[in-house]
Amino acid sequence: MGKTGRKVVEVPINELLTDLNKAYADEWCALYQYWYDALITEGINAPIVAEHLKKQALDEMKHAEKIGNRILELGGTPVSRPDKLVHASGCGYIDPPKDKTDLKQIIQDTLKAERCAIEAYNRLAKMTLGKDPVTYELASDLLTDEVSDEEEFENLLANL
Repeated sequence: MGKTGRKVVEVPINELLTDLNKAYADEWCALYQYWYDALITEGINAPIVAEHLKKQALDEMKHAEKIGNRILELGGTPVSRPDKLVHASGCGYIDPPKDKTDLKQIIQDTLKAERCAIEAYNRLAKMTLGKDPVTYELASDLLTDEVSDEEEFENLLANL
């Protein structure tokens, strides 16, 4: 990031990088959680649930890329080791249910992750509002996606 780009950031960079790295790790944890859940699901509605989860996993990867790029722009380093992602995350990773046919639990776990992301991006948006327009726009865009995702999975749960 150039000199002028740094000047417009009125938030402590280290604090911002910490929060962005949490969000970055959250996205990778969610990606793996959703992808794995899609892989193992069983039962009559499993293909429908798996399709939603796979699509969502790819969306989380795109989110991680955007956040990683912003971390780099700010002069930081995204979490580089997969074994450090859960520890670095704010939302963590939810193990799949033992019963692979418990699609409701899988969706509830997905909703828990999406709701955590909503809270994280809302905090990030509030932190950067009027203080870092680039990160604010990123947080707002990701918040919009996560709110939409929550509704999608609430509807999917209601229709099982």
